[in-house]
Parts: sequence; structure tokens; C-alpha cells
Amino acid sequence: MMIAATSVASLFFAAISISAAAALAYLVATDSRRSRPVDGAAQFRRHLDALSDDSRGHLREQIRIAREKREAVR
Repeated sequence: MMIAATSVASLFFAAISISAAAALAYLVATDSRRSRPVDGAAQFRRHLDALSDDSRGHLREQIRIAREKREAVR
């Protein structure tokens, strides 16, 4: 009786393991984010562009407008 219970439990855990492995294999195979290599130089240029004065112009404008509104209230 104990042998039968052990074999059923083993089959159950084996089925779970196989299902998990199949799901993982499917997710790895369908992952489309890895289809293009990361261009480090282009990524660095985008980062520098985001930090440039030109890209922050709209933010300075918003701050100026908020400051003018705050001073007008006083």
C-alpha cells in the first residue's frame, strides 16, 4: 500500500515538473524582447539627449509659469 502511494506521489510531482518545464520552454521561445541586440552606443546617446538643455526646455517653461502664478497670488 505504501509503495502505491509513493508511486502516485512521484507521478504527481513528475507531472508538475514536466508541466513547469514545458511552460518555461514556451515562455523562453516566445520572448520577443531578445530578438534585437542592445546597441550600447545608441542607448548612451539617448540618455545624453534626455539630459540636454533642449530636452528640458519644456520643464523650465512649466517652472517659470508656476513661479509667475505663485508670485501673482501674493
